[in-house]
Amino acid sequence: MHSLSTIKTEVHPGEACVTLLLNGKFGEESLKALQQSIGEARQANCRIYLDLSEVTLVDRMLVRYISAQASQGITLVNCPVYLRRWLTQVPDDIQH
Repeated sequence: MHSLSTIKTEVHPGEACVTLLLNGKFGEESLKALQQSIGEARQANCRIYLDLSEVTLVDRMLVRYISAQASQGITLVNCPVYLRRWLTQVPDDIQH
């Protein structure tokens, strides 16, 4: 899958949280940028929200990664129904 994706970071300093707004198609090529954005938010000791309202397509690798992040405390917001269904179908043995 050719990724045409963007990640916009919204910092909410008064609430000590960061919202990462994902937009577009997310494939394996997008993983490094997403990992970097999440890593930076974790280093700042912020709660992390992934806003998935503008995601149009994700590959299996990203579904697994997002599922693993959700199990580690990242909050998913505005998650499309199809994506939430896929996230709930990720077997436990590959989440971590």
